[in-house]
Amino acid sequence: MRSFIIAVAALAATGGPAMAETKVQNGWLTLSAPTTQDHIVFDGAVWRCKADVCRSTQVKSLPPLRSCKRLARELGPITGFGYRGVTLSEADLAQCNPVQVAKTAPTAEVAAAH
Repeated sequence: MRSFIIAVAALAATGGPAMAETKVQNGWLTLSAPTTQDHIVFDGAVWRCKADVCRSTQVKSLPPLRSCKRLARELGPITGFGYRGVTLSEADLAQCNPVQVAKTAPTAEVAAAH
């Protein structure tokens, strides 16, 4: 009986830390403008959106910045992003969002117009 109690205690002691180290597997993002999409499927994960916030309960183990860039291409500029427990900084968000290039007339055309 005593060895049974010791075995149960040892099992409980080893199970505790393993449970405490469970990694977050969800993702969230906020958009600069509300989206009209109620959900998007990205890398097999369903992201549910409401207004300017989208969430997924389980996402794949991918680099957060890469995932942010791909989601920004689909949904538009992202103002906040959390992925598997990592929240992107302002600098990372600047890299995440697609660059909006202003369309300007080429210099030769401008000179010819004057």
